[in-house]
Amino acid sequence: MIIPYPVELKEIHKLPVTTMLVCLNIFLFVIYFSGHDSAIYSSPLLQADGLAMTGRMYQQYIQDTGNERERPEWVREIRNEDRGQLGVLGAYALRDNQFISLAKAFNFAGDSVRIAEWKENVEKYQAEYQKSILTKFGLSAQSKGPLAWLTYQFSHSNWMHLFSNVIYLLFIGAAVEMVAGSAALLAVYVLGGIGGGIAYTFADPYSITPVIGASACVSALLAFYCVVEKRKRVRYFYFVFPRPNMFGPIYLPTLLIVPLFLVADFASLWSSPVGLGGGIAYSAHIGGSLIGILIGILYRIRSHYHSNAISLN
Repeated sequence: MIIPYPVELKEIHKLPVTTMLVCLNIFLFVIYFSGHDSAIYSSPLLQADGLAMTGRMYQQYIQDTGNERERPEWVREIRNEDRGQLGVLGAYALRDNQFISLAKAFNFAGDSVRIAEWKENVEKYQAEYQKSILTKFGLSAQSKGPLAWLTYQFSHSNWMHLFSNVIYLLFIGAAVEMVAGSAALLAVYVLGGIGGGIAYTFADPYSITPVIGASACVSALLAFYCVVEKRKRVRYFYFVFPRPNMFGPIYLPTLLIVPLFLVADFASLWSSPVGLGGGIAYSAHIGGSLIGILIGILYRIRSHYHSNAISLN
């Protein structure tokens, strides 16, 4: 593990926006998200048999409705006899808003008793999903109300998700606020989150799965800091093992952030099948990063002209 650690946090009380954003993320998680939505994850649809059955039903759906070409190439390559592949397809199908909405009324071929039971499970799953806290606060292509663009930036699925984002937000947020000021930090955080949301909904327009978390915002802050402080050597904290010489600070170029974090997101997005992911919204990270780069360039241009104006005076 390696984390950029550009500034000391001894005077964190002098960094109001960093403190506010960290506290807001933690507060909302404790109040709303800890221990949520257990009913969804216990659904029979998410078990191996349920996912395989969903995959079979989805194959019929995309073939009979004639919209097979609209789906990713790998969907058309799934073999009906391979239970493992059908399970993967089932996981993808549960994210498809059109399929979930039409499943109850669709005339599927096969064992009528099993299909009726499956439809009942789909209906229960859909009801639980719609009233879940993640759906209310998260952002997806099918659920993107005005507030969702903001609330998703402060929502987290579990303690580890929260911890990883807050650590990066604390270190990089403090560095950005010290370099560019409180207003710039808040602008990069919010606009980076919006950019990440746009990229996520564009990358998977059929999905009902909401994106949550401050990752896109943190990616924007990382990218912004890279552009603004591109010639500076930054302190990183590395951790391999809790033994002497296997953890501690190390000084490396600022632009090392690019291959360590941003390039890795591009590679992960490129290598992941369309519509599937390991729980990480790489497209949102990239959208946030692009916004951070853009704001960083504008900030440098503004600073350059401001410096020239002062020298002329």
